[in-house]
Amino acid sequence: MIKVQQTEQSAVFNGALTRATITRSFDKQYRKLVDQKAITLDLAKVSQIDTAGLAWILLLIELAASKDCDIKLVNLPDDLLKLAKLSAVADLLPIEHS
Repeated sequence: MIKVQQTEQSAVFNGALTRATITRSFDKQYRKLVDQKAITLDLAKVSQIDTAGLAWILLLIELAASKDCDIKLVNLPDDLLKLAKLSAVADLLPIEHS
């Protein structure tokens, strides 16, 4: 299960971001995150991520670019970073270092 706490300019993801949790309704609800000028996705509380989770994040990044939304990722779990490197997409992630 994945829960998302939204504020005006950020979204904190909590739980598993996997093939099982990224349902159509989840996608429809949360792809709207990029309908604003800027959004920061905080992934510190993501307990599990798989290739479907990575693909969904990449989709959000692509949608944000098409809508002129400044998207940033913070607190990425090690599993996500490793998966992104293995998939040769790490350079596509707009990671903001604190």
